[in-house]
Amino acid sequence: MNPKNPIMIVLVIFVLLITFVLLNPTMAQINNVQKQKTETLFKILENNNQSILLVFSRFETQNISVPQTAMTAYTEGLTKAKNAITLWNQENYDQASIETVAAMQKFEETLKLLETDSPVQPTITEKNAEEIIFLKATIIRIIGQIERLENLTIKATTVGYETLEIENNLSEIKQHVNNSTKELNSGNLKNAIEEVTIAKTLLNALKDPFARLTNYVTELNTASYLEKAEIRVSAVKVNITLSTTLTPEVKEEAINALNKSELNLSNARDFLYVNNVDDAIEELKEAKKWEESSRAIAALTATSTSVVPTNDSIFQTDESLTTNDLNASK
Repeated sequence: MNPKNPIMIVLVIFVLLITFVLLNPTMAQINNVQKQKTETLFKILENNNQSILLVFSRFETQNISVPQTAMTAYTEGLTKAKNAITLWNQENYDQASIETVAAMQKFEETLKLLETDSPVQPTITEKNAEEIIFLKATIIRIIGQIERLENLTIKATTVGYETLEIENNLSEIKQHVNNSTKELNSGNLKNAIEEVTIAKTLLNALKDPFARLTNYVTELNTASYLEKAEIRVSAVKVNITLSTTLTPEVKEEAINALNKSELNLSNARDFLYVNNVDDAIEELKEAKKWEESSRAIAALTATSTSVVPTNDSIFQTDESLTTNDLNASK
């Protein structure tokens, strides 16, 4: 390989940047679930880079130019990857994850274009190397899923949900992942693939149990917010009623807004009673709007710092298991 190849140089620099990001001890002290997800994505992205590097090397060995379409897709992927690293350094992990996924898509597009246009067939050694890279990416992805599921299990345990069977299943999956890693390190690719296949099968079997667990934790979070909102709205209503500085007209308008807020809160409780969490959350959003309206009307100095839960925010907080998460390991 020609060391002066600019794409190779950029690739090496990018891999070094990712290594710095993942090993920086200061950043490692930050306990953030989204940060862990982004780390996993970075590792998968690095494995995608290695796959591209192998194909580039194959082209260069045969003195064949890389197709312009593949080069363009790869350059776009590099740009998004460097944006992701910048966002990571700013501790904006949500956006860093989005940019990393976009970079992964561009890298995958690059590989497809290279495979389509390549007149060079990979050697057995290269095929094995590509399988190893893919297997490592699968292992990293499964480990990331296990970590998210363990976080959800811990939260469920704290509110009294029985998770022993699920914990045992996760331990079994982790053992197969560990076995796969050991076999891979020993050069037993076939055995490593078999162990990972077992791990993926067991992980898929947990889809329904974790869906139930997610719904349970989500419902508890929503109920907790509802209870606090009811107390808060009641207290604001008392403050407005007892105020000696507000005019009767202002009091009436603010109280009317709070009455509407309480109606939404009552509707939310009814929805929770029949396990309709989605509609309960929508009612909580409306209740929050009326509560904030009453504060604006009364020009109270006290403001609420609570945030109405949403489907997205609850799932992010509670690490829900989605069909896409499980399908990602296939």
